[in-house]
Amino acid sequence: MEKASDHLNITPQEKVDFFLRTSAHAQNEQNIEAKLSKIIDEIVRFTAADQGYLFMVENEEIIPFIKRTRNGTDVEQKKVTLPTMILIQSFQANQIFFVQDAQTDERFKTLLSVSAFHLHSFLCIPIFVNDKKEGLLYLQQTETKEPFLRDHLESIKVVMPVIGLLLENMNLQKDALEKGRMQRELQMARDVQNGLIMKEAPHYQGWKTAIYWQPAFEVGGDFYDFIPISEHLVGLVIADVSDKGMPAALFMALTRTTMRAVAMNRKNVAEMITQANHLIYHDAHENMFVTLFFGLLNLENGELFYVNAGHNPPFLYDREHDTLMKLKPTGMAMGVDAQAKYEQKKATLREGDFLFLYTDGALDAVVRNKVFDEKELHAFIRRHRNADPQMIVNMLKEKLYAVNSDPSYHDDLTIIAWKRDGKEKTS
Repeated sequence: MEKASDHLNITPQEKVDFFLRTSAHAQNEQNIEAKLSKIIDEIVRFTAADQGYLFMVENEEIIPFIKRTRNGTDVEQKKVTLPTMILIQSFQANQIFFVQDAQTDERFKTLLSVSAFHLHSFLCIPIFVNDKKEGLLYLQQTETKEPFLRDHLESIKVVMPVIGLLLENMNLQKDALEKGRMQRELQMARDVQNGLIMKEAPHYQGWKTAIYWQPAFEVGGDFYDFIPISEHLVGLVIADVSDKGMPAALFMALTRTTMRAVAMNRKNVAEMITQANHLIYHDAHENMFVTLFFGLLNLENGELFYVNAGHNPPFLYDREHDTLMKLKPTGMAMGVDAQAKYEQKKATLREGDFLFLYTDGALDAVVRNKVFDEKELHAFIRRHRNADPQMIVNMLKEKLYAVNSDPSYHDDLTIIAWKRDGKEKTS
């Protein structure tokens, strides 16, 4: 039903002055939020609204970030009364609500918020720019019973594109700042990781070592380490952290530092990993863990004491018996359970034997339309068991990254081939 107030008009000069003032604010203020605040003040004064709100979109939800009164001040938090259901309905349906008497309007009079907040008249206008939701403008009368006029609505609609563009620009600025922050964080993560990863394989008399390490993205979760414990003892670590980016880099640093600390205690290997797991568990962020293989190798007699904490099983090739054995997990991933137990195992590398370690990036590639899984990896290593460690690593790398492999699978990839060869001398 048409109300008497519908016949009230705002003069053309008042409409022009309103548009000119809002346009001037859009151009004069340097800070976008200040511009928007000034424009909302103009709208509130123009409509004589008790309160005016501008909502921005965040994670598909509308968040009030400008809240103004007719006196040109911010609405006190205790006086913020918003009909949430009405706002959400307007925003989601892209529907303008122009309500002059909410207490009698059949669509809204039964809503609890209308009666509880003494809502008399309100205006709700979704803000879109190029079909993208940017925000919502909401005006309400709760203390004043004077309704909004249709001329108010039409005049405000004229300046809505300006508000929409300002909101879009503000969001673009926020995105640019966030992108810059993420790039800085990524560079810091790269710096942390680069400080942890050895640039080349270490050389030990009587042993040949080949390594390949490649993160799938800028900062990966794989790492490895060779820990010199004494003249004849070396600790070998290969690990895969559960996360990426800066959290992974920091967790990687924590794990490396912890492993180097416990390795110097000269304890049973299982005791080392148990102690390291306890420390990592209490320092790790929630839901972060690391799969890790740690081996303590005697370079003189080839004795290897190891623990596999939930990591992909390394392969040990025994030349004398021409067998390829998997060094299966002897405990769970580290950082999951502070009370986890680990079992130490022993193996011996004689001349011609080698250890092949890897992370899960070596598995699940699609090569020639066939999944390269653990079975395929086993067959590959066995086929090339007599090759030089560097050749094995190079051939596997080329196979996984060949033009006929599926690039979509690519994960972080670390490969270590460590062969006992009495002929090699220290370089």
